[in-house]
Amino acid sequence: MKKILLSLIALGGLAALLMAQKTPSTDSTTESDLPDVVVNGYKAYKSGGYMLASTTWTRDSALAVDPLILPAFRNNLALNTSNGGQFLGADAIATVKLSATTKEIYTVARFERLVIYMNFTCYKVGDKWIVTAIDDNRDPIRILPTAIMSGQQPIT
Repeated sequence: MKKILLSLIALGGLAALLMAQKTPSTDSTTESDLPDVVVNGYKAYKSGGYMLASTTWTRDSALAVDPLILPAFRNNLALNTSNGGQFLGADAIATVKLSATTKEIYTVARFERLVIYMNFTCYKVGDKWIVTAIDDNRDPIRILPTAIMSGQQPIT
């Protein structure tokens, strides 16, 4: 009985260690922590509108040539811009480092009449970052991880 109990304790400790190693780190985010492609996309949104922003975010990515995703994303941005009014800016919410070459970036885009929560999957190729997936929604629950929504992760 003691051997079984000790084995279960050892297995539990090993499982906890493995889970800790697999947990991505979430950091409090500032603009300097964000990949340039995300920041430049928001700057393009401010200066040239949603079409320029979407082109900036998808440059050098497979998204730029995706016949389904890019038009749907642009339509969504157009609708949000139409309904929300002038784009005012964006705030970083959190960055989740998944690996040395991948990050999830969570932001909120601010308009005159609404906010849009956005998630960018970023991949580092050589010395530059590209966006490999973008998701946006007015409902933060559909974009932000539960840990962020429940206050368990740092939020800036």
